[in-house]
Amino acid sequence: MRRFFMAASLCLSVFAAQAGVTVHGKITEVQVWPAHDGVLVRHQAMTNPEGCVRNDFFLIRQGSPMFKEIYALLVSAHASNKQVQVHINGCDQQGFPVITAVASTN
Repeated sequence: MRRFFMAASLCLSVFAAQAGVTVHGKITEVQVWPAHDGVLVRHQAMTNPEGCVRNDFFLIRQGSPMFKEIYALLVSAHASNKQVQVHINGCDQQGFPVITAVASTN
């Protein structure tokens, strides 16, 4: 139990150290299209804090240092209907809010 709280505290401190906003809820859709440089994700609590042109999906940039890990966690959470925290920071060149970090909350 103690390890769980330590890990949760670490995840939350990572989110707090970054600019942007964190939303909590379930992933409702995941899409991969050749026209986008990454994976499109729809979240239960869609938000657009920086006024990006698009507000229908978030984007995980394929060039992100943690792309594979973020993608795996979100697809797993979506498939198992689990809640996640998704941290959004900035807009990509196509106007999507960008996912920079995630955490599983169940």
